[in-house]
Amino acid sequence: MLIKLIEIHNISGGNSSVRELYINSSNIVSITEETHSAILEEAKILGFSDVAHFSSVIIQEGNRTKTITVAHSPQ
Repeated sequence: MLIKLIEIHNISGGNSSVRELYINSSNIVSITEETHSAILEEAKILGFSDVAHFSSVIIQEGNRTKTITVAHSPQ
């Protein structure tokens, strides 16, 4: 099943942006709550509320994994 997430995406030059991302739920390895202050500060700059929750999602891509930061709680 595909799920829609809002990703905090780092682009070249150290700038970040927000984009929608659809991933296959069977490719998710783990989800953990994101508490790093740098991510939270960047989210504020991007316009997220102080009460927004963020998570790190590890995704299996073939024989490697990729970690993304999303604007969702682990639940």
